[in-house]
Amino acid sequence: MREDVVSALADHAAPMASTDPDGDRDDLAPLADRLEDADVVGLGEATHGTRECFQSKHRIIRLLVADLGFRTVAFEADVAGMLAADRYVRGGDGDPRTALAGLDTWQLRTEAVCDLLRWLREFNEGRPPDDQVRVRGVDLSDPSVPAEPLRALLRYADVVPVPNDLGVLAASDGPPDDEASRARYLSRAKTAATAVGKRLDADRESFVEETSAEPYALTRHLARVVVRNCEWHRVRHEHDGPHEAGMAERDRHVAANVEWCLEQDPGTGAAVWAHDGHVKRGTFDDGRPWTDAETMGEHLDRELGDSYYPLGFDFGRGSFRAMDGSDPDATEPRTFTVGDPPARTATAHFDALDSPAFVDLASVGDDSRLSGWFEEKPGVRHVGSVYDPDAEAGTYVQRTDLPASFDWLVFLGESTPTRPADGDPVTTN
Repeated sequence: MREDVVSALADHAAPMASTDPDGDRDDLAPLADRLEDADVVGLGEATHGTRECFQSKHRIIRLLVADLGFRTVAFEADVAGMLAADRYVRGGDGDPRTALAGLDTWQLRTEAVCDLLRWLREFNEGRPPDDQVRVRGVDLSDPSVPAEPLRALLRYADVVPVPNDLGVLAASDGPPDDEASRARYLSRAKTAATAVGKRLDADRESFVEETSAEPYALTRHLARVVVRNCEWHRVRHEHDGPHEAGMAERDRHVAANVEWCLEQDPGTGAAVWAHDGHVKRGTFDDGRPWTDAETMGEHLDRELGDSYYPLGFDFGRGSFRAMDGSDPDATEPRTFTVGDPPARTATAHFDALDSPAFVDLASVGDDSRLSGWFEEKPGVRHVGSVYDPDAEAGTYVQRTDLPASFDWLVFLGESTPTRPADGDPVTTN
């Protein structure tokens, strides 16, 4: 470890007092000053299963919502799957756990996300609809998933007819496995959704008159989402296994969904909750088959410029949840534990600071003590949905130009695993 680097980093770091969302936010003041001009804030995570990361994002979202006027929180979750959570935070029946039950992934079905939804609901209580926080999903899914709420909205308005193929799509189990049948399925689904979109464009005035502007905007968006899902599925199945084109297509469409959320936002901006790999500028830089694919953050940066503000996360040691990459039969996430970071990584140097801490990466470019070191891309922890405990050393390290990728990095000394929402199984390794 280089002590001169640690000393220089300390000049660009501010201590984080706590990860507790209910604590005061005085330590977030330096961050708040920077975020005042942001339209979209990307909130990353070093793993999908670190509790302190989720709690810290909750704290920052409270800052964005309560102090800076943000009115949209968008998640790395499918668009239709988050509709129930949006209804809940705006006063709908049920509870956070049931609102998240429709998601087909485990990452967000946690106590930490439930706590955030409860707080958003409390914040919205008594506010007029145009001043309430909206919860959105921005990720892609099986095309049949958004087809069902799209069909329901079309029937509710009764202005644009529901194509037969859209009804078949909504009732399906998703794209078939064999190539020829899948191609026909995706072609019919895309054609049906495209036709709905054209009719919605033509009959916008009648649709809005029959309902209002908000249902129309959501209906039109869902039609686009079905098309985007079809395009993604077509590309991702062009090759066996994960590949660069599939991830690039995914993040391009996810960025477009974020831009729609921003267009609909009644406040000053949108917070986007996703993995570090998606919120960062540039490419994934993670050594996987898609390492050179452009990220969602790169698309947003190109569209929004300085008003896009990505925050990355890292941690020193501890435990987290992920799917077991060494077990092909695994159906539920497990808890894994990692020790001290390798001495030459950026993680080890951040760990030598008083942690947890906020590191102002936007300011280090003018510091000659650090510019060369960052150019070496020393690496930070980076675990997605899957973790293989038998993988080679360095597999779960993202070697990226950190100041070019993020504006700030939130360093957490210790990681503990996210806690599943009531009813979800807990498995340890």
